[in-house]
Amino acid sequence: MAQPALDFFRRRAVLIKAEATEGTDSLPLPATDGFRFFDGSSSTEFDTIDRNEDKPHFGNNPFGVANRRATLQGTFELYPPATPGAASTSDADCARVLLPSGMAVVKNLPTKTTRYNPISSGIPSATAYFYHAGTLIKALGARGNISSLGIEIGQRFTGQASIMGEYAEVTAAALPSGVVLPSKIPVISSKRNSELILGTLVRGGTASTDSTPLTDLHTWAKALRIDFGNQLGYREYTEKGVSGITDRAGTFTLRLAKTDISADFNPWFVRDNGIILTAAYRLYEDDSKDGLFSELGIRGQIEQVNPTDIDGDYGWELTGRLIPSSTGNDEFYIGFGDAAP
Repeated sequence: MAQPALDFFRRRAVLIKAEATEGTDSLPLPATDGFRFFDGSSSTEFDTIDRNEDKPHFGNNPFGVANRRATLQGTFELYPPATPGAASTSDADCARVLLPSGMAVVKNLPTKTTRYNPISSGIPSATAYFYHAGTLIKALGARGNISSLGIEIGQRFTGQASIMGEYAEVTAAALPSGVVLPSKIPVISSKRNSELILGTLVRGGTASTDSTPLTDLHTWAKALRIDFGNQLGYREYTEKGVSGITDRAGTFTLRLAKTDISADFNPWFVRDNGIILTAAYRLYEDDSKDGLFSELGIRGQIEQVNPTDIDGDYGWELTGRLIPSSTGNDEFYIGFGDAAP
């Protein structure tokens, strides 16, 4: 008896490359533009324009197809580049998805950091090729949404992404030979290689007249997650079609164990008084905490405080909105650095 074929699931890959001119195929190459999209899948969408015909029979109206677009979905990993902040070796592999999803990169050589902050304009576009099951789908002028981006004890630093662009063609094509994918295996967050630091604009454990800022409070955290809140849409004009981000309303979820921090941090007080909460979750590549690291940070307001069980201990699950300052671009960030002395 013949063995079932596994190629249907196994032979797939995503190639992503920034576009010099929006909507013009940047021709991603297998040797340089491969990207790890775990559990990758694709779909094609379009708007239907009905033709409302009079007809003496059952059935729907015929329709025309407009605004064709393709969407790629999958899980990706985040980890530091080889030399954070350097000119040529500080671009993280995840930047291929972060940049067209509304993030801008800032490199700092003196502090050895590479940081990605949200932006609202000038978001670049990319060309994405998705090979799967003997088919190639090309998405041009693509931009993305990232959800469930988070660090959690016992997990890697991962995110879920959707990349949408106009598809020019869907063709039969085998996965090309020579596809090179990032080979690094990210570390798993544990008590030995991670830390979370809380801060507020007002200390929240005592009377409301206490205006002392709460800074650098190290506490036990299980997970920090954010959702970009991007809404993807396709807009078409004369001589122009744009896949864009039409709205942004990011949210966060922070899971904390209740320890003696309650003397300094009262989440209900912070929520009820509209106090801004800051949190930075850092994940080191080494248990000594003196080398490469990844960081996820937020600035937001708590909406819900839910007492919850965290591995058998009493804890809180805090959910809320990401809130930028008056200067913007700081409601959340993704950072990579090198803490080595």
